[in-house]
Amino acid sequence: MTAPADSGACRRTEKWISLHDGLRRKISPVTPGPWFQYHDAVGFEWNTFEVSLPNLPPALDGFRLIHLSDLHCQSYWQTAYDDLLDRLRAQEPDLIVITGDVVDYITRPHACLPTARTLLGELRAVAGVIGILGNHDENVDPAELNETPLRLIDGRRILIESNDAKLELIAPPGPLRSDYPPGFEKTLPARSPGIPRIILSHYPDHFRKMRVLKPDLFLSGHTHGGQICLPGRIPILRHDSLPIQYFHGVHQLDKTWMFVNRGFGFSTFPARIFCPSEVIEIRLRRNAE
Repeated sequence: MTAPADSGACRRTEKWISLHDGLRRKISPVTPGPWFQYHDAVGFEWNTFEVSLPNLPPALDGFRLIHLSDLHCQSYWQTAYDDLLDRLRAQEPDLIVITGDVVDYITRPHACLPTARTLLGELRAVAGVIGILGNHDENVDPAELNETPLRLIDGRRILIESNDAKLELIAPPGPLRSDYPPGFEKTLPARSPGIPRIILSHYPDHFRKMRVLKPDLFLSGHTHGGQICLPGRIPILRHDSLPIQYFHGVHQLDKTWMFVNRGFGFSTFPARIFCPSEVIEIRLRRNAE
């Protein structure tokens, strides 16, 4: 695991703003994403959050997780992929998670898979690359991604290790929202003390069913943040049943931090307006500073 990011020189260059008790966001240095994107992802925002979790093991203090979602790989290489990979190589994250929609063409995934395999093949993280499928991946055979670093965990619970500590990752069955079987959450064991629980779901509104699992983090995507928004990121396109304020951003529900990623690619309409592509970095802390 990398050294805590706010130590030494990093402490002198990073500036943070407190958003909530136990949550803060890095505000400097930061580059705003483009307000308009068409056909090609030519830029993105890298949004970094620091989350304080109760009873986080000391070995996980400073653990750095990169949350990607809705890559929507198409049949061509997009400009921002190179910038994304360069930054990930420089960051050396502890874990990368992907919350669905790896490809864009639902009925012709094979046209997108060469691009997806190339992009996924370059992802590296100390504890691995973990992900799930989304509705655009419904015709993707998981075996077609076997030779990439991506480990799919749809419908499973796994434990990963880092510095002699463990994290628990849970994913509902997928890739469709309707694939969620009644009572799935009741099949999972109770939380283990000292092991952070993270749920990966393509759909934010799965939280209604899975909140009883009391996760520390609930990571989702699907909404694209609206993709086409009015100024102020008021979404026009809506793909979820939660209230509009949960279409993007970070929210505390019960004792869970819900992250709704705006995603990296786009679909249906080949444009993003007032809703730039996003990468989310989450740093786990024992105590907020």
